[in-house]
Amino acid sequence: MNRRYSNILKVLLLVAVVVVIVVANVSHRNTAIKDVAVTVDYLGNDTLVTAEQLRGQVLYKYRDITSQPVSEVDLDGIRALVKANPYVDEATVSVTVSADLMINITQRSPLVRVFTKKRQFYLDNKGRYMPISSVKNQCVIIANGAIDKDFPGKPKDLDLGALLASDPKAESYDIVKVYLLAKYINADPKAKALFDQIFINQDGDLEVVPKLGNHVVIIGNTENLDEKFENLYALYDKGFSKVGWDKYSIVNLKYIDQIICTKKQ
Repeated sequence: MNRRYSNILKVLLLVAVVVVIVVANVSHRNTAIKDVAVTVDYLGNDTLVTAEQLRGQVLYKYRDITSQPVSEVDLDGIRALVKANPYVDEATVSVTVSADLMINITQRSPLVRVFTKKRQFYLDNKGRYMPISSVKNQCVIIANGAIDKDFPGKPKDLDLGALLASDPKAESYDIVKVYLLAKYINADPKAKALFDQIFINQDGDLEVVPKLGNHVVIIGNTENLDEKFENLYALYDKGFSKVGWDKYSIVNLKYIDQIICTKKQ
């Protein structure tokens, strides 16, 4: 008998727990949203968009959200809204136990600021177009020169990472060469410390402008970048450190296994 009563008691307790969970869930679903909170992970980059701006976007479109019950909140719609912001990379939207709407954002990472004859914009670390932010200028590599003459579509539609994955000939585009070189420089601490500008000359060759010295470095294309920069570092360490940084106006690395230096006139 004791075992029977014990089993009955266990069943009753289980039923009670289920009832409590169901009641709590129903109560939570019927509770009105109390607040909207937004967090932004900038991944170490400068601010392109603020939590206040994103919160304002949500409250502007969903004006009655703080009086809506949890069950009626359009989580997918809110996520789509914040994802449409050109500075947002990833977004998660959820409701807490206390009925607060939580929006967690990861900001996109600008890689290079591109100047063409008609416009300027950023490319992010995935090669996607980003407009210039009104919040703050980004401390990133600058790219200019004859970039306009060879463009794979409209700037606003650029997704160079996807283009490179689908088209093996994509590296021939000047803007793709800029992206790949900027990505290389950004990943190499030594190159990042030395260079802050990329230039496309009239021959379509890549050039980089060092922060120190009055010379330009002709890279050519994006092939053999490791070898080219290793040769350049050796030149700087063993040559320029002895003869000076202002003796030459051009350092040409575009040819395999040789460096051609042009003296200043």
